Amino acid sequence: MACKIDGLIRREIPLFDEGVSVLQGAKVMAERNLGSLVVTRGGRVSGLFTESDLLRRVVGVGRRPEDVALGEVCSQTLVTIEYDATCLKAVAKMEAHRCRRLVVYRGGDYLGLVKLADLAHALAQQGRKGKDLLVNALGFATIGAAVGVIALLLLQLPDMLQLVDRVSTR
Repeated sequence: MACKIDGLIRREIPLFDEGVSVLQGAKVMAERNLGSLVVTRGGRVSGLFTESDLLRRVVGVGRRPEDVALGEVCSQTLVTIEYDATCLKAVAKMEAHRCRRLVVYRGGDYLGLVKLADLAHALAQQGRKGKDLLVNALGFATIGAAVGVIALLLLQLPDMLQLVDRVSTR
């Protein structure tokens, strides 16, 4: 079965209004060990604020986090995907857009984010399961062949005993 993203969606990512300061957002990111926040405008998702945005658009250019709103420095070009997409489709979309997170929707409703690291882990697990299946199949085939050889030998046992008896009486 193909890997699907619906089980990998991070729904716990906090949503912040675009007017909230970067300092407030960064504090929550630090407290919860998060790499990103979802930014909203009028109750709708409008951007994504990441650690990279903090470094490149705030700290790196000498702005004060308490004086900058999340909406000013967040990434507003969002790459989205539907909740029922495959992991491979999500990875391909990330590669095409050079991003590490996708905003996941079900119809028009925001569900959460899916991260590249989670997709990589899920695909690696799926690959291991496939290898385990192959190893099991080869193991069963080997056991089946061994049982078949033993059965053939047992079927030939009476003929072999007769041959031994003829050779030993000469």
